[in-house]
Amino acid sequence: EYVPLRQLDRFWQRVLTEVEGPVLDRTRLRIVPDTLRLQPVELHPRVLSAVIEALAQGRALDVVYRNAEDLCAPARIHPQALLQRGPIPYLFALKNDEDAPVRLYALHRMVRAEVASDTPARAAAGFDLDQAIARGQADFGQGELIDLELRVRGYLATVLAACPLAPGQWFEDEPEGSAFDLRVSARVPSTGQLLRWLLGAGDNLEVVSPPDLRHVVAVQAGKMAAIYSNLSGSDDAV
Repeated sequence: EYVPLRQLDRFWQRVLTEVEGPVLDRTRLRIVPDTLRLQPVELHPRVLSAVIEALAQGRALDVVYRNAEDLCAPARIHPQALLQRGPIPYLFALKNDEDAPVRLYALHRMVRAEVASDTPARAAAGFDLDQAIARGQADFGQGELIDLELRVRGYLATVLAACPLAPGQWFEDEPEGSAFDLRVSARVPSTGQLLRWLLGAGDNLEVVSPPDLRHVVAVQAGKMAAIYSNLSGSDDAV
């Protein structure tokens, strides 16, 4: 009763910060991800403070943004919410005069950021941070949900039985003689993070459906196998 169902993250934050009730300081409680912990990005001076100020005051933000092609361009963006995703902070925002979509801006790609003190930020219609995360937008998904079916074994079967992929996950034992332990089904957002997780599971997992995702995983696995086909290493691997 004391711990909200599958909301341990919120519970731990309360334990760290609440005045009333049991409190554990940061010398006795840490929350760490179960993925490889990369070092945080370096931000340009004053970018973070400008972003927080604009968001807190409901103001637009004038930025110079460096894209993935290393090209810089100015933009006036309208902050909606901040997100810390692993080692990188991101800003959900509308761009210039657009009413949609709400874009994700990586703060370390902001070369400059200044609060447009005379311009209120425009609110994106229907934007909700929790819903955006649930739809996979925090992982650069487009809000598409897929019905994922897997066969899993080993440590992964144990993990998924205790920590479901999504609410409503269903699983059953594989038939006797199967190379896998469990068949798992769940409706999940289609994201790059999902693909990386599937690939990271190695031979402890088989994607049964959807067929297009199975094909993508098979192609990527084949490319990985080709790299390691020469166990001694080779400069000719592709």
